[in-house]
Amino acid sequence: MEKVQFGRKSIEYSVKRGRRKRSIAINITPDAEVIVRVPHFLSEEKIEKVVTKKAPWILSKQDYFRKLSELYPEKEFESGEQILFLGRRYRLKLKRDNNNIDYPVVSGRKILLSIDKSMRLEDRKQRIKNILTKWYFYETGNIIKQRVRRYAKFLGVRPRKISVKEQKKRWGSCSNRGTLRFNWRISMAPMSIIDYVAVHELCHLKAKNHSTDFWKFVSLALPDYQQRRQWLKNNSQMLKL
Repeated sequence: MEKVQFGRKSIEYSVKRGRRKRSIAINITPDAEVIVRVPHFLSEEKIEKVVTKKAPWILSKQDYFRKLSELYPEKEFESGEQILFLGRRYRLKLKRDNNNIDYPVVSGRKILLSIDKSMRLEDRKQRIKNILTKWYFYETGNIIKQRVRRYAKFLGVRPRKISVKEQKKRWGSCSNRGTLRFNWRISMAPMSIIDYVAVHELCHLKAKNHSTDFWKFVSLALPDYQQRRQWLKNNSQMLKL
């Protein structure tokens, strides 16, 4: 981990070297981590100068994501908490009895769970989280396969395989062999955002990198992709358990 000083504040960042030709990209993750992507040949001195120059922007983005974390803290898994599904807010409702039903029931704007009342608090929280995570995996799989099929036909591509995975920093990925992988949390987002992620990965079957041609393919399917992309960047912090 590298570090630069900007006034009274210090900025820690990690450097990822790759096949980039000239440009430097600075990414701020929802956890407020700073990742600097650079060409293999770029010197540490040059990288440090660029990070220092962009320090006001970096600090602003870090502050933004930290405020989001305060607005959307990790769940306590208690009755009344809000649970997102397809962009809509549902209330978690816990029914405490001696049954351990390992799936939730969606009723109106509530998500109902039956939990053994004799369980320890921490065990109960972990069990609720596990049940909801399993449910999201299942729902995301069904939804994303449907959306991929729809847009694959439009784009004239055919993925080799579609799977749902645990991905901390990516919403989707496309392997060299044509396998599309999607983050299980994406079903928390509105359908328009799920469509953007599906189209984004499908377009990597036509263009491997984020070239001008790649974004042209995306815009053919979703002319307003820039707004959807920005929504995902701005709101990714709330798509979590």
